[in-house]
This record gives sequence, structure tokens and C-alpha cells, in this order.
Amino acid sequence: MRTSSLMRKRLPSWFAALVLLGALGALSACSGESRTDLAEKATAGIEKEHLSADTAGGAAKEEIYGGGVRGLNYSSDAIYSFSVTGPRGMNGGGANMGPAYKEGPGEAGEKCCIGIPKFWKPNTQLKIKWERDRKPFDYKDRSGLAVLTATVTVPEYGPDTYGFWAIFLPGDRVKVMVMDGNANGHNSVRTKPTEDDPFVVQGVRDEALTQQALKRFQ
Repeated sequence: MRTSSLMRKRLPSWFAALVLLGALGALSACSGESRTDLAEKATAGIEKEHLSADTAGGAAKEEIYGGGVRGLNYSSDAIYSFSVTGPRGMNGGGANMGPAYKEGPGEAGEKCCIGIPKFWKPNTQLKIKWERDRKPFDYKDRSGLAVLTATVTVPEYGPDTYGFWAIFLPGDRVKVMVMDGNANGHNSVRTKPTEDDPFVVQGVRDEALTQQALKRFQ
């Protein structure tokens, strides 16, 4: 019994191949299929089984938290509204802001909500759209009203986050960030972005959206 068991364990690979070929030959005789056809079917079955197992396991679900949206306005324009759209649940909008004061920027109260992925990914880009008015207190002249758009990149942030911010600057410029308490050099809401901040982007006037906005005042 022991010798037989050892022999079974030490069967050479060529012997196993002969056994498999013999089995395929017997099956082909019954079904009329060639050994190649049967081998391909067997291989396809194994691949399908592995694929099903991988699909059943699934990719790890990304952690995305709900965060508030706030804004700061360092410009002399009124910002009537703004919104962002992008990947990984990063879609949301903010409230209106008055022009900046001598003491500091105009500020929008928090609105709910936007998806904030727990882990930052490089080159995460969002499309931001905002409506500004260069003459917010002139109810007869609406020539200062315009809708602008830009593609902004989200600066790196840590796993502990404190909401999403859009910061508007003179000259129709904008920056977005996820506040993380660490700032990492680019996520501080306590200081105005510098002129050479790489995440500040120039907005572009969208004429079609601007005309739609102007119709509200006709």
C-alpha cells in the first residue's frame, strides 16, 4: 500500500498527458469533435470559471464621504451661483456670495452635499461653472452678468477632510480644494491664493449660458 501510494505521487508529467489525451480521444469518438475542439472548450470553461470568481469577488468599493460645499469670493463681482461636476461622486453646488470686503472675502454658507473620495488621486479634474455680476447693484444695467466655466484640478488632500471649497479671484479666476486640516501647501482657506498658485485657473465666458442667464432679467 505504501509503495503504491508513492508511485502515484511520483507519476511523471508525460504519463498524465497521455491519460488526458486518451480521455479526449474517447470523448471525441463519442461526440465527433476533434481533440483540438475539446481542448479549447476545456480551456474556455476554466477561463470562464476564473472570470466568474473574479467578478464575484469584485473590486474593493471606494470610500466616498458626503461633504458640504462652501465658497470664498476675493473679487469685486457678485457670485450668484456655482457648481462643479466630475468623477468619483464629486458633483455639487454652492450658494451665492457678495463682493469682497475691505476686511476679507465674501463667503457663501455651506450647502449639502458633494462626494469626497477618502483617498486623493492625481490629476482629478472637475468642471466648474459660475455666474458672476460685475454690476450687482445696478438693476438696470446687466452688462456685467456672465456665466463662466473652467476645468480645475483638485490639489492633494489627506484622508481627514473638512468639506469642499471654491475660491473666486479677480479677473474671473478660480481655484477649488478639499480642506484637510493639513493644507499641504495648497488647501488653506485662511490665506488668499498666491498669484503663482498652480491650481488657480482662468475662467472662460460661455455665451450660450450667459444669454440664458440674462433672460431672467428681461
